[in-house]
Amino acid sequence: MTSSSSKAEDPWKWNVAMVEMFSQAQTDYADEGEALFDLGTDREVVVGDLDCNNEGASVGYVDMGGLRSEDVLLMEFNTPEEARGFYNNYSRIKGFATRQGKKVRNIVGDIVRYTFVCNREGFREKKWLEKTDRKREHKVVTRCGCVAEMRIKRKDGCGKWYVSRFTDEHNHELLPGKFVDFLRSHRKISEVEIAHLTSMRDIGISIPKIYESFAAQLCGFNMVTFTKQDMYNEVRRQRALQDGDVNAAIRFLDGVGRVDGKMFWRHRLGPGQHLCDLFWSDGRSQYDYGVFGDVLAFDATYGRNKYNLPVVVFSGVNHHNQTCVFATALVSCESQESYVWVLEQFLECMGGVAPKSVITDGDPAMRIAIQRIFPTAHHRLCAWHLLRNATSNICDPRFTQLFKHCMLADIEIDEFEVMWEAMVEECGVREVEWVQELYRKKYSWATAYIRGRFFAGIRTTSRCESLHAKLGRFVESRYGVIEFVTNFQRCVDFLRDNEDEMEFRSCYGTPVLQTQFIELEKFGATRFTREMFWRYRESLNRCVRVRINACVEIEGGQTFTVQKYRKPGMTWQVKHENTTNTFTCSCLRMESFGLPCVHILAVLVQLDAVVIPDTLVLRRWSKTAKIDMDLEKFRCPSGEPSTIYRTRLGAFSQLCKRLGRVACMSDEDFKDISQKVVNDTLSLEMKYGLRVDNPVSNEPQRGGVKDPVRVRTKGTGRGNQASPSTGRKRRKCSSCGGLGHRRTRCPGVGASGTTGVELHEVAGTSAQPVPADDPPEQRRSGKRTCNLSETYPSSHDEDTNPLINIYDCLVDSNRKKNKIVKE
Repeated sequence: MTSSSSKAEDPWKWNVAMVEMFSQAQTDYADEGEALFDLGTDREVVVGDLDCNNEGASVGYVDMGGLRSEDVLLMEFNTPEEARGFYNNYSRIKGFATRQGKKVRNIVGDIVRYTFVCNREGFREKKWLEKTDRKREHKVVTRCGCVAEMRIKRKDGCGKWYVSRFTDEHNHELLPGKFVDFLRSHRKISEVEIAHLTSMRDIGISIPKIYESFAAQLCGFNMVTFTKQDMYNEVRRQRALQDGDVNAAIRFLDGVGRVDGKMFWRHRLGPGQHLCDLFWSDGRSQYDYGVFGDVLAFDATYGRNKYNLPVVVFSGVNHHNQTCVFATALVSCESQESYVWVLEQFLECMGGVAPKSVITDGDPAMRIAIQRIFPTAHHRLCAWHLLRNATSNICDPRFTQLFKHCMLADIEIDEFEVMWEAMVEECGVREVEWVQELYRKKYSWATAYIRGRFFAGIRTTSRCESLHAKLGRFVESRYGVIEFVTNFQRCVDFLRDNEDEMEFRSCYGTPVLQTQFIELEKFGATRFTREMFWRYRESLNRCVRVRINACVEIEGGQTFTVQKYRKPGMTWQVKHENTTNTFTCSCLRMESFGLPCVHILAVLVQLDAVVIPDTLVLRRWSKTAKIDMDLEKFRCPSGEPSTIYRTRLGAFSQLCKRLGRVACMSDEDFKDISQKVVNDTLSLEMKYGLRVDNPVSNEPQRGGVKDPVRVRTKGTGRGNQASPSTGRKRRKCSSCGGLGHRRTRCPGVGASGTTGVELHEVAGTSAQPVPADDPPEQRRSGKRTCNLSETYPSSHDEDTNPLINIYDCLVDSNRKKNKIVKE
């Protein structure tokens, strides 16, 4: 916190007429040579946010350290805000804080009198001291009936305000300068600091780290004009203005939609108008699906938001073999109904184009929904999940090993059947129900049955798990819906930035040629992306390990028999059609993965080809896969006015910091630049007709969508239990068994730790014994009465809260003092 100086940090603005008037008053009330009003700023002045709005007036500064009550009674103000700003700055110099007191209205309802009082004026209401069901410790009593105040009234005719009463007598000690800035009225987070706070929170930086950042910029924690609690309060205020997580998220998506014309989002409500499901996909995600949407993988993850809503991310593989996001959904539960609704929205978003292949972890609700919405898509089960289920259901390492070979081996269907029969016979699991159900699903996991269907080389949902791990770097379990949506978009932007980098690496430079087939390798380097070229080059290197045994002429082409080196039993058939210049191989690798297999490349070498036919280069793996995409359409992440304002404010604050470093090197430059900044600020305020600290509307936008209810997902862990049903577990005392305290603070246990009949002595006064078998409430009441009944005698009974006794003593003392002063 900043230490107080002889100048207020937020100086009051004075116009020329007022300065001349008080300069004349100075000659009447001050000794000769004593400077009451410092108009030349001979000493260092800290120019901060001005708490008043003096339109068009020249600005001067006042040294308020030597003001007397007679000087203040001569003052006039244009607005009550000016008066409040002056009294707040005056209190900073003196060592106390202020707040607004009562307001008086006339017959027509206009305010004609304001009262600004010391923050220790009045007393705490008794109802807060008498409250018996408190769970937290009482806050310290700060109000002691201080009578210091400044009262202003409106002048008739001119509209100005004059000081009608000023009392500068306090019945408490004033704070030294190093503690003043901890008072509430002197702690303030400026709009620039709020913008900085918001921008750093958006990238996942915690509040304590942000506070340390402010301290580092200002060269010390004592220079920061607010506390960490003020930052938490500001975050809470922003959330309150959003009128709920869901409404804020809807406004965010709507703002993105105003910039991105293809932005698609839908939500569904449940009982009580609570959010049930939310689905969204931006324009670039839809474009990516149009190019790479032949393969779709999706899985649900948990613990990414405070409502515990499962997050379903639809992803695929781009031309750099990277994961790309097509759409995202928040669902209330993993039910068939929720997945059907989400897939319907996905199909509508993508223009009715269904994927060719889908990969999931085998969830029954997912499987049924896919069969219903994507009937023509081939559904593949994750190989990793199948191996894990085999380990847990059979518990035989030999079975797991054989099953893995049956599932992933590149063999023919008849070979697979032979291997399966041998496996179930050897392991003795033919009658196991899980094995029988697994065999019935062989079309969804056995490579022998899946060969020829394009899956882009994906056999597991590990890409989904990897994406979920990356997502964990951007979102946290404490995030609400709006925070999750915005930070998830940051994660997507991060993935797209990696894609742009790989796009650059594919287009910049040429790889070093390393194979014996230079022409084919060079052609592949010009057509495939860098990642796909490396895989293509690996196959080109391996084509020397196979040889062509025979070539049979057929109608319209040839059939080549390819054999692996020194393995005559492993042969493949490669067909070539002359008219279309197409190649097909019996291994079906080209149809399954999209790259020419080693057998086709061996035939191309045999034919002395120097280029690869276009039929062997899929567009999704080529450099031209996204050549027609216009990136400018997807540049702006949000069209929300408040977001754009905060972005500009954060950028402008960096320019001001650069200016401040050089403007503060000399006193002359500091005065000149400060005056220019204040004058420019006033002119811009007049231009736009608003205050700087109110750039956007703070009125909450009322919506009809309520925040979702915290749900319980799969599993039985304690973290998955719904909050409303369990509640917060209260601490239990090990001595008396009561709730809400521990043994060291048990009212029925003394310093010695005994629980029998005890005598409590405080400040030399004794109390009646309190039996240990009495209820905790009686023991607590007896202890409190015996502690303070002798020290603070009063007419209250034994059950009176001791804080009320202190309160009554303070009130009586203050009344007696005021009575003496009046007499």
